Amino acid sequence: MIKSRKFDICLQFLHAIALAAGLAAGLVFAAQVIFGGAEAQETLPSGLNRDFNSSGFLSDIVVKDPFSGLALGGIDPLSYFIDGVPGLGEPENDLTFSGALWWFANIGNRAAFLDAPDIYMPQFGGYGAMAVARGHLAEGRPQIWLLQDNQLLLFYSQANRVAWQQNPQELAEAARLQWPLLSRQLVP
Repeated sequence: MIKSRKFDICLQFLHAIALAAGLAAGLVFAAQVIFGGAEAQETLPSGLNRDFNSSGFLSDIVVKDPFSGLALGGIDPLSYFIDGVPGLGEPENDLTFSGALWWFANIGNRAAFLDAPDIYMPQFGGYGAMAVARGHLAEGRPQIWLLQDNQLLLFYSQANRVAWQQNPQELAEAARLQWPLLSRQLVP
């Protein structure tokens, strides 16, 4: 338990550093827009690039694997809607979208996703819906999911999914209100 607690404290500290770096990058970009004219460059301080957040911290707009960049662990996002269960996509049917790599079972699913990403992408960037409703970020797990109002919601734990189902409309509204505030903390 002591090792686990130290590890948790270390992760919290590193997460705070990542958030601070993201805020600093946002301030630099805003200053470029304000003082640098209408065409601000998308540069970040100290040699950072737009992909510096691939370290695995919860700072990406879309939750993805920190090493491969793969969203949903390779699950085809349309499988939730078509098959009613998460099903793996194929690497040959991949697509880079919104800073993440997505796999699809076939090119038809890929085309449908491109036509309507707002429908098929997980809500709240794949962060846990219950966590977002409570005002914080936790990575959603592709195996713990729910379709609500034709939207894909992911959850950090089965307990969060069960709790969500007790009051889905009120929690969905809370999450919708929290998401704009939380997403500002994330690096685009």
